[in-house]
Amino acid sequence: MRNKIWVAGIALSFGCAMFGGGQESKKSETRTQQDQAQQSLQRAADAQKKAADEQSKVEQARQVVTQKQKELADAQAKLRGQTAKAEQAQRDAQEATRLAHQEASQQQQQALQTQRSENQQTSSQHQQNQAWTQEQTASGTVVQAGSDQVQIRTQDKDLLQLQITDSTAVTLNGQTASAAQLPPGSDLRASYQMVDGQPKALKIDATSKSSSSTQEPQQQK
Repeated sequence: MRNKIWVAGIALSFGCAMFGGGQESKKSETRTQQDQAQQSLQRAADAQKKAADEQSKVEQARQVVTQKQKELADAQAKLRGQTAKAEQAQRDAQEATRLAHQEASQQQQQALQTQRSENQQTSSQHQQNQAWTQEQTASGTVVQAGSDQVQIRTQDKDLLQLQITDSTAVTLNGQTASAAQLPPGSDLRASYQMVDGQPKALKIDATSKSSSSTQEPQQQK
């Protein structure tokens, strides 16, 4: 009887030991699975964070690209505008050059015309000066005489009005006289010079008709 009880106790103890060992083994396995699951979740979280970081970098890179594209577009627009301004400036310069050449040509032509006109005026003035300074002579008969002028009829039947000045030398029948003493009809020979378009008498030699008639009989004697 005691042997049966002892065997039964041993068997019970062994059974309890076997049962208790199985429970511990199951707990350890569950713990291991939980740890593995936790590690897997952590790795997934790390991967998700890394993916989020990489996506943020992509967005930053996209923003940089967008900004660079905008700057490039602005630079291209400025280049087109500056190119258009440069082309317009070149056209303006060409037009200004053309107008300058045209104006210079016109001014040169005007200068040539002015020079020709001045040369003509100078030549005309020179001729007038020569005419004014050139001494001329006239012969005819006295029509009327006064203290400041003597009118004669020339051999060409033209009337010539001689201006008398203080420097005019006047003789009548070889004697010094005044212009007012010259009788009409007297033969006259005069030298004069044109001044301001007027004939200024330089010298007048007159011979009265009566004096000529008196001298002829005396010469015959």
